[in-house]
Amino acid sequence: MSESIKKLKQFVFNGILTEDSLISLEKEGIAIRKGSDIQPIARIEESDFSPRIIHNAGRMASIYIVFFCLENAVRELISARLSERKGIDWWNSVPDRIKKNVENLLKEEEKYRYHAQRSTSNIGYTMFGNLGQIITANWEEFSDLIPNQQWLVSRFEDLEKSRNIIMHTGLLPEIEIERIESITRDWLRQVG
Repeated sequence: MSESIKKLKQFVFNGILTEDSLISLEKEGIAIRKGSDIQPIARIEESDFSPRIIHNAGRMASIYIVFFCLENAVRELISARLSERKGIDWWNSVPDRIKKNVENLLKEEEKYRYHAQRSTSNIGYTMFGNLGQIITANWEEFSDLIPNQQWLVSRFEDLEKSRNIIMHTGLLPEIEIERIESITRDWLRQVG
């Protein structure tokens, strides 16, 4: 066997091993490649729905991903920052109205123990708009990250309106998608 054929076989074999490793990492939840192959639940076929519905779902799926990431990143920021600065009982610094809403959601969830839990921590039961309210209620802990409260409030209000449309299976026009992208980029540049 010639040297060039051996090198080609080794190259192909290494490629197969690399692909297999990437697939294994993605199955473990480690994102390696951009997720472009969003699939519906395996037992539900795309042909069960109209092409228009499938097309619109695909368009909005990427927006959902942005909201999922952003909302959970803000929750992580709040948890980390308040835990670091206020200690293990940081939840006590959350406004009472928000804590009451969380308690009500936890009680409601307890009725349906067979169903998966939304979260393992209280912050996971807060609504998107509550996250901005928690930050403003604890402003001294976040003022070094965010220019001012009005900046935060205006962006969260804009995002929440679009978020609610997506979470209730609505469609956003391109101008709204551009606004979401712009606000998210601003947030990431400002807060990280």
